[in-house]
Amino acid sequence: MKDSMKFQATYPSQQTGVVRGATLLLLLLAVVFSGEAASAQAGFTGIFGGGPFYKNAANNITEIENSGFTEAIVWSVEVNSVGDLNFNGEFPLTSNGVYIGEQTHADFASNMAILKQGKVKRVTFSIGSSNFGDWQDITALVKSQGTGPTSILYKDFQALKVAIPALDALDFDDENSFDSPTTVAFAVMLGKLGYHVMPDPFDNSSYWTNLVSQINAQLPGTVDGVHLQAYAGGSGNSPCVGWNFGSVPVEPGLWDLNDSPSQVQSIMSGWHSQCGIPGGFMWLYDDFVGSGLAAQYANAINNAVSSSGFTLSGPKNVFLNQSSTAAALITITDFGGFNGTVTLSLSSLPKGVQAVVQGQGNKQKVCSKLAPPHAQDSLLSPLPALLAASHKRLLSLWL
Repeated sequence: MKDSMKFQATYPSQQTGVVRGATLLLLLLAVVFSGEAASAQAGFTGIFGGGPFYKNAANNITEIENSGFTEAIVWSVEVNSVGDLNFNGEFPLTSNGVYIGEQTHADFASNMAILKQGKVKRVTFSIGSSNFGDWQDITALVKSQGTGPTSILYKDFQALKVAIPALDALDFDDENSFDSPTTVAFAVMLGKLGYHVMPDPFDNSSYWTNLVSQINAQLPGTVDGVHLQAYAGGSGNSPCVGWNFGSVPVEPGLWDLNDSPSQVQSIMSGWHSQCGIPGGFMWLYDDFVGSGLAAQYANAINNAVSSSGFTLSGPKNVFLNQSSTAAALITITDFGGFNGTVTLSLSSLPKGVQAVVQGQGNKQKVCSKLAPPHAQDSLLSPLPALLAASHKRLLSLWL
């Protein structure tokens, strides 16, 4: 997320107001923000990838490191019945609770660290997939051994953390098990080991929202984001409808086989405007390794979620008759996750015009009166000619 916020002023017309027999100065609105709530919560721009992250990976690591993606999600960790971990049935990670990854890919741990020398801020391993077995094995192991220091799952993920210090989070891609008690226990165990957890749902929203609530109730902050699949089985999902995790942000994902970079930016921009998504992800790096598309997709998501603020809209003019009053409704529309308080005030009014701002919230009125001896029929434009802001962040005015 960029540190600066963008402020967008939206008006039906940019025409200047007209006053019969007098010179009209446009109303000046001073926009004052309340508190630091104006900034949107930072999220991640993620990329899922499998073999390219560990097979002959040097060039691929460099590409992702510099692409603009801020989260690298290595997919997928398989869990067998005795608790040993591997990537995709071809890259053993642990055996009997001991890390053995260096035996197959000696540079893997160091490559995960190299990712963070660039723009990647989080390295995540994704557990499970549509394949049956991984989460069933986790459920069985938790039920039989628990999640304490002597359990195989504890030993596995502690060993990963020691061997790969760059590893930050685990993505939960459970598509067929859905055992809440054991999944909560597993997640809390991971949180205590220093991991963050990011669920990766495509359906069964009530299960996932309840799961996140239970995990964070036991160990607050463990789940700090959700990877929502909006492709394949999750096609048609919207992070703005039916996937409310409270304060935990939802970061939706799209598939390159369905959407080009420009389409991704358009879709993500719509979600960002509608419900303030702070990030998103792409599936699947394996499809476009070395093609230059990694940077294009990263830029598409980053551009889509880079702004937050509000728009102002109102009538293009208000007619003031002799000694009469008139009101202009100013509508404030938040976008991009903005949740600050906007206060409008007036200055530099035309001679003889009196005006006040009434109301609070997202609908406020500019009430004007043309008093004697200046009581001439007048057309006032309530559209601001200048918008100033008192806030610690830089605001860019779009006109």
